[in-house]
Amino acid sequence: RYRDVKVTASGGTLAYGYSYVANTRGLSAEQRGTYMSMSLSTKATHSGNEGTGFAFLESRSLVLDFDNLIDRACKMALDSAMGEKLGSTISGNVAFKPLPLGELLEYLLVPAFNAMNVLEGLSPLRDKTGQKVFGKLTLVDDGSLPGGLETALFDAEGVPRRKTVLVEDGVVKGFLHNTYTARRMGVKSTGNATKARGSYAVSRSNMIIQGGELSDEELIENAQVVVDGTLLSVHTVNYVTGNFSVVATNPYLVKNGELKPLKPVSVAGNIYQSAETLEFSRKIINTYTGFYLPLTLAGKITVTG
Repeated sequence: RYRDVKVTASGGTLAYGYSYVANTRGLSAEQRGTYMSMSLSTKATHSGNEGTGFAFLESRSLVLDFDNLIDRACKMALDSAMGEKLGSTISGNVAFKPLPLGELLEYLLVPAFNAMNVLEGLSPLRDKTGQKVFGKLTLVDDGSLPGGLETALFDAEGVPRRKTVLVEDGVVKGFLHNTYTARRMGVKSTGNATKARGSYAVSRSNMIIQGGELSDEELIENAQVVVDGTLLSVHTVNYVTGNFSVVATNPYLVKNGELKPLKPVSVAGNIYQSAETLEFSRKIINTYTGFYLPLTLAGKITVTG
């Protein structure tokens, strides 16, 4: 089935770890856990063209999902080799598969909910609590999610992990806190403390977007381009303004109900300008990165390539 595909690299990890937290106020806590990962890099040829693919999974329990891992890595490589140049500019609806969507949210939206950035005046959401900003979006940070990649009993300060609703039906509800930011803003810590360079910072746990009512296929019917694979230059997005311009490695053109592989394209927009257009499929996917997301349709996006 994949005779034109070669494996260029593969790897796996199994680990067991533990952590302790203690302080002068009498707190003493311990937690233990397991971790595993698998990855596969591939290379394909088609009509003299070459393409590459990559797939991975990470989990807190043993997941031997080799077939899906192989299928994804090989399909990405073959589609990459068969990709055609877009040759134009498209403005409109783009469907983001869960994995690249998670990459985008990590750099574009998660920092805006970091209470440290709110206090420093860097978050565009600093004065938006209680306001409807994100259309139909419901976004949750859940450090207690059973089996979640970022699930733990407590954070780096010993505060119990919990479920925090950040956005509910488009309305901004709150931010991610450690004890320092919570004290300054007059709220309780959300259990999102992490150690960073000898001090304590704020970080996400498991990020979940609530699914909608439509199927993946129904959303894709309304898209002009589908973004899959990974995003290049995603670390350069601007979370202060919401602007982003990234390169999608495995895009597809939606044509006559079918997905036609494309060569890498530039995908640009503004998360706040697109917020009212967001639509979510009903199926939530574990991206194995700590993001649990549906396929998402966004309007007002520009694609060039």
